[in-house]
Order: sequence, then C-alpha cells, then structure tokens
Amino acid sequence: MPRIITFDICSLITLVILLLSIFIRRMTRGTSNILFFILTIVVFISGIFDILRLWLPTVLSINLKSKVFVYIMNYFYFIFRNLSTPIYILFIFSVCGMWHEFNNDLLLKLTWAFPLIGILGLLGFDVFTHKVFEITDNLEYVRGPWLSYMRIAAIWVLVYSIICLVYNRKMLNRYKFLMLISLAPINIIGVLLQTYFPQYIVEILSTTFPLLFISFAVQKPEEIMDMNSRSLNYQAFKDELNRNFAAKRKIRLIFLQITNFERLQNQFEKESINDFLSRIIKEIYEICNNDEYEVYYLDKGSFVVLTLYDDQSEIELIAQKIRTFAAGKHPIHSINIMFDFKLCYVRCPEELKDYNSVLNFEKNLDSVLFQNNTLIFLDEIADSKEFQISHQIDHIIQKGFKNNSFEMYYQPIYNIEKRKFVSAEALIRLKDEELGFISPGIFIPAAEKTGTIHQIGNFVLEDVVKFISESSIEYYGLEYIEINLSVAQCMELHLTDTIQGLLEKYKVSPEKINLEITETSQQMNYEIIEKNIKTLSDSGITFSLDDYGTGYSNILRITKLPLNIIKLDKCFVDDLEKPGMKIIIKETISMLKKLNKKILIEGIETYDEFDYFRNAGCDYIQGFYFSKPLNRDDFFRFLQTTNDIDEVETL
Repeated sequence: MPRIITFDICSLITLVILLLSIFIRRMTRGTSNILFFILTIVVFISGIFDILRLWLPTVLSINLKSKVFVYIMNYFYFIFRNLSTPIYILFIFSVCGMWHEFNNDLLLKLTWAFPLIGILGLLGFDVFTHKVFEITDNLEYVRGPWLSYMRIAAIWVLVYSIICLVYNRKMLNRYKFLMLISLAPINIIGVLLQTYFPQYIVEILSTTFPLLFISFAVQKPEEIMDMNSRSLNYQAFKDELNRNFAAKRKIRLIFLQITNFERLQNQFEKESINDFLSRIIKEIYEICNNDEYEVYYLDKGSFVVLTLYDDQSEIELIAQKIRTFAAGKHPIHSINIMFDFKLCYVRCPEELKDYNSVLNFEKNLDSVLFQNNTLIFLDEIADSKEFQISHQIDHIIQKGFKNNSFEMYYQPIYNIEKRKFVSAEALIRLKDEELGFISPGIFIPAAEKTGTIHQIGNFVLEDVVKFISESSIEYYGLEYIEINLSVAQCMELHLTDTIQGLLEKYKVSPEKINLEITETSQQMNYEIIEKNIKTLSDSGITFSLDDYGTGYSNILRITKLPLNIIKLDKCFVDDLEKPGMKIIIKETISMLKKLNKKILIEGIETYDEFDYFRNAGCDYIQGFYFSKPLNRDDFFRFLQTTNDIDEVETL
C-alpha cells in the first residue's frame, strides 16, 4: 500500500518556520524556552526520518545493505518520535513551575522515565527479534505484534501529560491550559488514524500544529520576554512568583539593582545599553551555571535571580560572585565603566511571606537597602525599624490618610532687606501611630512610584490654603506661604482648575501662595508644565524654582518660565569651602540677579554661613540657623517672638 508523505512535508515546512520564529523572537533563553526549542527540533528530526524511511525503499536497490539502511531509518524515527512526548512533559513541568520538583523527586522521575525506558527497551529487543516491525527483502515495512505495545506506551505518556496539566491547572490561565492540553488528544487521534489508515502519514502533523498553537498562545515573547535585554521580563517573574507561592514552595531570590542606571541611559545610546544589559544577563547565568536558576530583567537596571534550589551555601556563594562581578568594570561602547548597585539575598516565605510582599520589596528596593555595592542578607536587616518603615511604606501612607496622620509643618524664611520673616515653606510630615515620624525622604519617593503623590499633593494644597484662610498671616508679618509641587502634580492637566477652585473655596488671594517646582528629570513633559505655570502665574500666583544647582537645571528654561525666586540648593552651603565654590556662587548669583530673579539659599545652619550668603547678594535665607520646620502652634509662637525683634541676625 503506497504511503502518502505529503503531510510530513507540510509538517517540516511548518516546523522550519516555527524554528525561525523562535530565533527571531529570541525565545532561546530560560528553561521553558529551551525545552520548547528542543521539542521542536526532536519533532522536526522525527519528520525527516519518517520521510526517509518511507521514501528510500522506493529508490534504493534491493540488497542487504539497503535493507540495513532502511532498518536504521525506522529505528531513528521511532526513537525520536517517542522522545517528543517525554520532552513535552518536561516542558509542562517547566511552564507549571514544577521543574524543581522534577529535579528533586525520584518517584516523579521514575514515573516519567518508565514508559520511555519500556519503548526504548522494545526497540532494543527488536534489533534481534523484529517483533515491533520488520523490513522484508523487498524493503517493505511490515508491522510486528509488539508495535501495539509501543502504541499503548506512547498513549500512556500522552495521558500522563494530561494528568500533569490537570494537576497543575491552577498554575495556568484557561486559554493556556486549553492550548497545552490540546497536544495530547490531537496526538492520540493522529496515532489512531495512522494505525487504521496506514497510508495517511499524519503522526508528525498531529504534533506540529499543537506546537504551533503553543508557540503563539503560550510562548508569547511580548508577554514574557524583554526585547532590550533579551531575557525573561517582569511579567514572567510575576507569573513564576505567583505560581510558586500558590504551590507553597520555598523560593530564593537575589536582587540586583543598578542605582545610577538612569545616568547611564542618558550617557550612552540605546543599542549600547541593550548590549550592556544582555552581557549582564549572560554573565549572571554563567555565574549560576545551573538550570535551577532563572534570571529576569525587571526594567530600569533591576535584575533578579530566582531559584527553588535550597542549598544555602551554594546560593550565598553565587550571590557573592554576583557582587564581585557587579563591582568590576563593564564595557559600554568600548568604555569601561563602574556602576553603583544594591544587592540583596531574600528567602521566601521565611522573610517575605507572600507575592505582594516580594513585589513591594522590589519596588522599594532602593529605599529599603541603605548600603551600596555590598551584599545584604535580608534576614540581617528585616527586624530594623528602617526596614519595617521602608518595606511597609505603601501601607503606612494609606493608613496615614485613613487615620489623619499627615500634618503640615512650616519652616520660616528670612528676608535680608526687611530683616524679618516674610514667608514660610509648607512641609508635610507623617507620624505613624506605631513607628513614629516617617521621613519625607522615604514616603515621598514611594508615593511618586505608586501614584499616591497626587493624593498627598492634593492634601497639601488644600490644607495650606485652608491654613492661610483661617490664620491672619499678615498679623505675623507673613506675605505668602510656599507650597511644593511634585513633578507629577506639575504635569496634571487639571492642576490650574484644582488650585483656582481651592482659592475660591477658601476665599484666599492668589498672592498669598508661592508654588515651588523642581527640575528633577529630563523626561518631564515641559509643554504641560509650562502651560500650567503660565496660566497660574497670570492669575497672580508666584513661582520658585527649588533645588537649583542639582539635577538638570536649565538656564534657558529659567528665562522662559515666570519664576520669581530661585532657591539655591543646600549643596552650595555644604561645599562652600571647596576650591572654586565661592567663585561659582558669586557668578551664579550675579547671573540670576541680571535675570531679575530673587535668590533664596537653603540649608543655612551657622552664623558664618548666614553672613557669607547675606553679603553674597542672597535675598532670602532658610535653614536650621533660624528654625527647623515647626507645627502650626509652634510656628506662630516663633513668629510672635522673632518678628518683633529688630535684629534677628543675632539669633
């Protein structure tokens, strides 16, 4: 009976396209991707030997040598064909997060290997008995009585794969589960069809199309791969984390964060940075040197190594090697650079008990870890107050709003010409009922990451405007109150409506507030910011530029924006005695004066500092020399005392 190999040819063409797509989509890193690639290769080789074993008898001369050659082609076909399903089961283990259990569970290995050993044993005996199949002297293929046993073993392996998927169905969404399980019934149908209709060679085809479905439905690169670093991404990390916590497995994590990554991005081209990231991923994989470890790139210079392996000494050694590697020199575009980093070893659930705790820890890693360029073990710092605050900061912020734990403090600002305090900067403070005062340096960056900075900003605006309306600030000699606007607030489309609405609600004149903005990033949307500032300025509100001398202060932008006051950062005070700093200060003040800007110096703590900047031409002085930030009552008591004194400078 002639055999139709058209289906095999179609399968090979499809598999070639699939293999090319794997490389094009860079799906060659990570245990699941590697196993899927191997599976595709095995099915492809099976198809080649299937074609050869059926086609060669039609073209070879009939002799003993040809007969042996056809036997060899058939044996290779059966070996590779029967390898595909066990490899598929390993792929399922990996996708479902069971790879570690498979590596460490002897019974699971035996259950997986037993039918495969049986099939290979049957083929081994067949070399001498020809009970599975036989090649006649005319080079014809004849089924043997043992072939049915091979079919039963193959079907059992497929059923076993169904059992594995059903057992782990909670680890997959419904769509992925259906795509993965489709391979088994389609393969069984293919085996039965080829058994009862041997002229139709459809077994390879019955595996090829499920692989195609799985490739595009389960192995989606846009979902699990970071195209810049060519590695598993944040979503893949979250999925793996969720699966393992759901299965109540122990997880070991090594977090690595490049703290000055944004500066590197600004310094080098995108292609050079991508190559740099890829080399780091590759180096970490080489350090781990074990398929029990997966490396993920979480974006913005953050990496994590995840393993279910529980050899404490080995993992600590790997973490130390990563620290040594990170502390070394790294080439970017032929330039050797060194970067600052945070590195931490974490055990779950011993130290971080659930999925959300890990994600929260990763998100706040920079503020949670206080040491750079060293390996930190989380268990050594987990009980400290600083860690408890940093790690729980999102919860603390929400609890602060619920319990009214936020309060505004005011730091007086001294006017050199008038020789009295004419304004104050409003500063938000948070006092947690359990942990005490929480530094703004901790909760403000956390709020910027989560978006609650808008909620905090709205609280500050309303509380200060209400404070002005309820207090006779003119009685105490105050002309206005300064309010900080975060970058996120500056880019709000409805910022002007919000502020003007509050002024109308509390019957406060626009001249009573001065808004402070900060240039902290080159990635701000200046079009929206400039529109907001100009609209508010036209309504009578004045503006200051805070922290001048840090970040990305831009002289051209200072000339474009209606800024009344430029606040020199505390770094000018701290570095006052450094060579050349006084020249820089003198020229900076001279330039800003020519631009008709008022100048405020922050961070003054001693009389000598006050005296220097007063004589250097500053208009306003702010700092601990006069007063720390004060709550409302203490602030008014301070003003009652000091603004009645003629010579405040002697304080």
